[in-house]
Amino acid sequence: MIMDKLNMMINYSDESSTKYNISKFIKNNINEIPNMTITQLAALCYTSKGQISKYVQSLGYETMQDFKLDCIEYIESIPRNNKASYSITKNIKAQYESFTNDIIYSLQYTLKAIDTKLLKKLIEDLHYSNRVFIYAHGHARTLCTYIQNELSVKLKEVIICDVDFMKSYHFEEMDLLLLISVDGNTFYFERDIVHSILEKNVNTWLISCNQQLKFPKNFLYVPTPNKQYSDYILRHVIDYILRY
Repeated sequence: MIMDKLNMMINYSDESSTKYNISKFIKNNINEIPNMTITQLAALCYTSKGQISKYVQSLGYETMQDFKLDCIEYIESIPRNNKASYSITKNIKAQYESFTNDIIYSLQYTLKAIDTKLLKKLIEDLHYSNRVFIYAHGHARTLCTYIQNELSVKLKEVIICDVDFMKSYHFEEMDLLLLISVDGNTFYFERDIVHSILEKNVNTWLISCNQQLKFPKNFLYVPTPNKQYSDYILRHVIDYILRY
């Protein structure tokens, strides 16, 4: 997803570099980018059209149109990710209590509804795997580093796959590929990547809170009563899995 690529550019580029400045401008003005010409974007970033073209290609897009389409897909995905926010002008304790009660209810719902046989199989596959490859987009990508850190303590090798799944990964018999998609946005907007993942001859698992996803390999569905708490519940399930 475009935002993952922009964040990587911002995090790993020098603040005085052209890449950093272009990335920051695009991130701050993502809603306007699809309607801009390359000339307008270059002028607003104080650079040339040639530099914009090189930048777009460095992100993995063949054309400016492909880049704009990814921006549009990200913009369209925002309503799916919005969470209810609280007001600082209201009673903090009451809001915190309400939030906590909602989480507790959601956890209890998941506990009753989750398929524990599939959960056990995933735990076993993860435990006995030699290496773990993880793929995720957007906010779920933060879980990749978390899982990597937790499993490193157990001396388990974890490889975080690149956001475009473009690298050549050499999967072996006892490897495991874990795909994390909280609400299924990856399946809406990155179908080519999902197709590429499914072609790999490796033990593959998907963890998601979206039951409607069509996934022909191993799929652990994490049921939640309220989508706005999906992130928290899925993280809780992952925390539990990592205890083994």
